[in-house]
Amino acid sequence: MALATRGGYEAVQMREVARIADVALSTLYRYYPSKDALISAAIMVQLEELRQDIIRRPPRQRTPEGRAAEVLNRAFRAMQYNRGWAHAALSAYHIPKPLGQQPEDASPLMEKSDPTALTDLLALAAWGPSHRTTTAEYRVLHMLESLWNSSVIGWLNDQMTPEYVEERLKFAAKRLLAPEPEAGR
Repeated sequence: MALATRGGYEAVQMREVARIADVALSTLYRYYPSKDALISAAIMVQLEELRQDIIRRPPRQRTPEGRAAEVLNRAFRAMQYNRGWAHAALSAYHIPKPLGQQPEDASPLMEKSDPTALTDLLALAAWGPSHRTTTAEYRVLHMLESLWNSSVIGWLNDQMTPEYVEERLKFAAKRLLAPEPEAGR
């Protein structure tokens, strides 16, 4: 993360990481076969920290859509504190794997549950730990996660202001997670 802070994705070089960690390069590659795998591990640590933050300081909004928007904005504010890290994290996440290297047993995202995935953190914040998230709710949460990713990239590319990103996320959460109107209304 320190290397990314200084220069984004390009600054994270495995040889330099091994030197700083005082381990052999081969040892580093044994645990992290690529730069993207190393950055992904750091992303998981940050998502776990966000999960702990949600548990320690639950969102204050009264509605599920408000609580989800609050978490999306917390995650975005964390990226704002470290633009270099944000660049590395989003670059590693959004670079497609070379053709033929995708896992054959990949299941649809809607069927996976990972307590440190952003979608599961949004579900935790929106509905609480005892709620069983439906497939339809996961689809909406994945849409919000995709919007969050593209918004952070837009901010990194100076195409969006932080204020616009936060309003955009709040608007989308309100529209996508709002309760269905009752029949006959």
